[in-house]
Amino acid sequence: KEIISRLSDLSRKNTQNCFREVSVDELVRKTLTVANPAKPENVEIKLDLNCWDQRITANEIQLSQMLLNLILNSFHAMAERKGVLTIHSSFDEANIRLRIQDTGCGIAPDELPHIFEPFYTTKEFGKGTGLGLAIAAQMVEDHKGSIWAESEPGQGTTFFVTLPR
Repeated sequence: KEIISRLSDLSRKNTQNCFREVSVDELVRKTLTVANPAKPENVEIKLDLNCWDQRITANEIQLSQMLLNLILNSFHAMAERKGVLTIHSSFDEANIRLRIQDTGCGIAPDELPHIFEPFYTTKEFGKGTGLGLAIAAQMVEDHKGSIWAESEPGQGTTFFVTLPR
């Protein structure tokens, strides 16, 4: 927990005062552009972005890193078979909501409660550090939001992110 806190501090070091108005849908598109070179050929991306001109006050770099971690994990989960990554955005009076859903290998029920813990990984040795989701969760927490996942082994995983408006 302390290591994640320190890594999070490092990522905030020069961006602490960089909270500004951010378009969530635009952020999703920009992050996908960055992630695109890592996209397996067998993965299709579907966007269902419904926040239009809705903005939140946020650190754009941190939210991009959080999204990039979720997208790259989805790509990895679908690398061995044809799959679909769907990113959905919506909003209400209080929150912006993101749903990142893949049709990958899924996460076993006994592993799911641990995925946001530092150094916990479901990837094979040498393919992951176990820090990506822990850092993503810390960044969402820094924005006073929440993140959780639902998964069905063999069917895929869905990450839910809620950020206050």
